[in-house]
Amino acid sequence: MPAPENPRRRDYFVYSMTARGKSFYVGIGRSARASDRVRYVRYLMKRERDGRPVKWVLSNEVIAKLIARGIEVNWKHLRTGLNRAQALNHERRIIEWFQRRGTVLANRQLNGGSELTAQTVLRDIGRRCKERNAHAA
Repeated sequence: MPAPENPRRRDYFVYSMTARGKSFYVGIGRSARASDRVRYVRYLMKRERDGRPVKWVLSNEVIAKLIARGIEVNWKHLRTGLNRAQALNHERRIIEWFQRRGTVLANRQLNGGSELTAQTVLRDIGRRCKERNAHAA
């Protein structure tokens, strides 16, 4: 993400990517960063099908696997009107909030590092959906 001309400018937001109503990634962005994510992952998937090189980051790999399974991926703003420092602070605090509740996020930084896999994140989404369904019954 390009750096802003003015780091105090309040054009950042914190967002989450969701599947089946469950957050699986928290990030910061500006402009269309969140809303363009699924389109960008579809583009990466096409590149891979065409035999072209793709560098997968964990969150995009999770989105691709969800799309391949026919699961709709959405996004939502969690905080808006922030400068970059505020957005990074809120992102960290929100990730910590999810961690305290046992949620596995597709964020390598602040959340498990290199041992985290897309399959681990997908299993956690499934676990949380089952828990929700068990409570609803």
